[in-house]
Amino acid sequence: MTITKHYKNLKLVVEDSLLESIYQSSCGHYPKEYGGFLIGKYSDDFKTLYIEQSITAEIFKSSRIEFTRESNYLKSEFKKLFINKGLYYIGEWHTHPDGEAWYSSTDLNAMISIAHEKNVKIDNPILLILSIVSDSLKDFNFFVLNNSRLELYE
Repeated sequence: MTITKHYKNLKLVVEDSLLESIYQSSCGHYPKEYGGFLIGKYSDDFKTLYIEQSITAEIFKSSRIEFTRESNYLKSEFKKLFINKGLYYIGEWHTHPDGEAWYSSTDLNAMISIAHEKNVKIDNPILLILSIVSDSLKDFNFFVLNNSRLELYE
């Protein structure tokens, strides 16, 4: 099934199977936070964002309330995705174990930092937060960084 979310005149499209895959990849890390990268592409008119895959973090630090990942080791992987499939980095995802699917000030500051990173070249990165409990996905939200604020896709 396709999930569609809206933010102003932008549409975000993701398959529920991808969300399930992201959730499943995080289960083994519960009750600590875990995360990764969102990969996708925009439509030709830039009005629709298709999230097509996720790359899980392999080098990271996590606790019940924090997740920090390394990305430098993935530069060649990101380049291959762009060259071979026309896909590129569009944002981040991470879990909030036993918490809400809402961003913290740490999350906001991380997304602002990503948008200002000269090697990233994305002005409006996406953030997906998944609220998980011991045996299920409780909730999830997508946010877009706009003018140094995270705004909810509805």
